[in-house]
Amino acid sequence: MCRLLIFGGTTEGRLLAEFCAEHRIPAFISVVSDYGSRLLPQASCLHIMKRPMDQEEMADFIGEKKIELVVDATHPYALLATENIKKACRKENAVLLRCLRGEEEEGRRRPTDGKGQPADGKEQPVNEKEQPESDENSVVYVSDVEEAVRFLQGTEGNIFVTTGSKELSTFRKLPDFESRVFARVLPSIESVQQCSLLGISGKHLICMQGPFSEELNAAMMAQTDARWMVTKETGKNGGFEEKLAAAGRVGASAVVIRRRHEPDGMGVGEVKEEILRWYSGRRDDPGQKREERAERVEREEREEREEREERENRQPLRAALVGIGPGGLEQMTVNCVRTILESSVLLGAPRMLEAAKMVWERLGDKSSENSRKMTGRAEERERVKPRMEPLYLPEDVIRFLDDYEGGGTVTVLFSGDTGFYSGTKKLALALSERNIPFETEPGVSSAAYLASRLGISWENALFLTAHGRTLDLENALSRLEQDRSSGGKQAEGRWMFILLSGSETAGKLCRQLSEAGYSRCRAAVGERLSYPEERIRRGTVGEFTLISTDSLAVLAVKTAGG
Repeated sequence: MCRLLIFGGTTEGRLLAEFCAEHRIPAFISVVSDYGSRLLPQASCLHIMKRPMDQEEMADFIGEKKIELVVDATHPYALLATENIKKACRKENAVLLRCLRGEEEEGRRRPTDGKGQPADGKEQPVNEKEQPESDENSVVYVSDVEEAVRFLQGTEGNIFVTTGSKELSTFRKLPDFESRVFARVLPSIESVQQCSLLGISGKHLICMQGPFSEELNAAMMAQTDARWMVTKETGKNGGFEEKLAAAGRVGASAVVIRRRHEPDGMGVGEVKEEILRWYSGRRDDPGQKREERAERVEREEREEREEREERENRQPLRAALVGIGPGGLEQMTVNCVRTILESSVLLGAPRMLEAAKMVWERLGDKSSENSRKMTGRAEERERVKPRMEPLYLPEDVIRFLDDYEGGGTVTVLFSGDTGFYSGTKKLALALSERNIPFETEPGVSSAAYLASRLGISWENALFLTAHGRTLDLENALSRLEQDRSSGGKQAEGRWMFILLSGSETAGKLCRQLSEAGYSRCRAAVGERLSYPEERIRRGTVGEFTLISTDSLAVLAVKTAGG
């Protein structure tokens, strides 16, 4: 069983993963991006996780998987990650090794246990790292990105930034940010999207993967006419010397973010030895009988083989974003029903999952004639009821998908229509960033359903919602006043549909509308639309000021005319 966890994201992390793969040492490898995972070797003994974890999640994972040895091979500047790893190991009593980079190894202490204490109880002397030889005017050392930006605020000229995409937002504090800053980032979808959101694109964005020679660095700085280069003190593996030399060659000054002093840790070679010693010691327990050892090895190999076969036979993962309509079965589209019946996992708010359960109760049986009529499928296979989880916020759905190891279709259910005040847009962007294929299925909006039941047209209607957002009634009324004063076609009146919530009730809104002069306007309130207990009441805004309604309700108001 796997008892080793490596937090990667650096060259050192990749080297350790390759070492484990070569020696068939089972290990969990944690990286924070798809790009980081693509650099790792593919081996049956490696279990790669592609998502960031906070301190609590780290501790839970270490405890759940019974992790005994943890290696922190994160970037020297990933201060929060290192601190979280240290605290998680301390909580779960796991042994922690800190893997250092290049020049840091000379001034290290011995590895620590889970409580942050040197393993041998003796601190090694720490040598101060020598500063690079440089002219005071050509190299400026700062403590962090914030200090670098504060320094650059008093300068002029183009800035060549090599610190990565995650901290680029800080540079927006600079005057003429979009014209001065040229960023070199990794060629990943996440990096490009982040830069685009910040306004860095075109010739100001360079997407390349290192290492970079002195000549190539110099060519890029010359091409961008850079007077300043911002970089981190990344050491030999990070191409630090080549960057400084290139800046000097083109006459640019370097702003260097100092590396955090890390005395506690060891080099890659020592970490490899420690992992091998740890693993071999576990496998070759002197007290274990030869037969027991052989049985355990055979069992592990069998489990690995079964896991590999399961992965190979598993359906590829895809997502479906589906609108279920107001909630009643009769208002669901055929594609909606079909997707629910063929999904491996269903995600959504509790009410959405209740609707899905209703689908299964009525149509899930293979013998149901209605099922064959509605889905268009006549196969006589037994359907497997999907797993259901009450998750609907985009961040919760993405977290679930990052952890999900199965295949097939994971369907996220939305009320109404996927293109009408739903969380589809944000979720679709997150799925695209993770290269998870998906498709959307529209549904019937409750507003459209109510318009149909009232026998009115909604083509020029004004729509508002209080679902998961602040209702901007004041802005809507301002738009209506503009319609009134215009004297045009809209002055005749248009329908306004408001999706209600627990706090924004029909009575409250009708009181506000009455105070604004709409008390005599026609109004209708639809409750539990499409459900067997559906109720639609007609009247005027003034008559509805004291009305009490169900939380699942829609208010329709004719803003002028009779």
